[in-house]
Amino acid sequence: YPFSCKQDWEIASWLLHSGLSMGKIDSFLSLKMVRDLPLSFRSAKELRGRAEMLPSGPRWMSRVLDTSHPTKSPVILYWCDPLECISAILNHPLFHDQLDFMPRKVYSMVQKLCRVYTE
Repeated sequence: YPFSCKQDWEIASWLLHSGLSMGKIDSFLSLKMVRDLPLSFRSAKELRGRAEMLPSGPRWMSRVLDTSHPTKSPVILYWCDPLECISAILNHPLFHDQLDFMPRKVYSMVQKLCRVYTE
């Protein structure tokens, strides 16, 4: 989601990070060798549309901190809202089947003699 497979994502990621213009991406995608690939996009416009469907992460915020001592450059604090981070993780499609909130008992041996306590 929104790309059909890992190969599809790898080509899309490379094209998006390549710095090529939309015209050059269209030229690349029109090559016979590339047309034969099972890509979920056939033009730069479709590629951009799929890229915009990707979930965005939490916003970074910053603030210049006042210091009691002089510094050569300003001291800047960068942070993300923790609730936005948690929301991004819980709503990310790749983690959909990976998160488990059900309590369970874990034992170190099959005989269930020694219980393991951990996070």
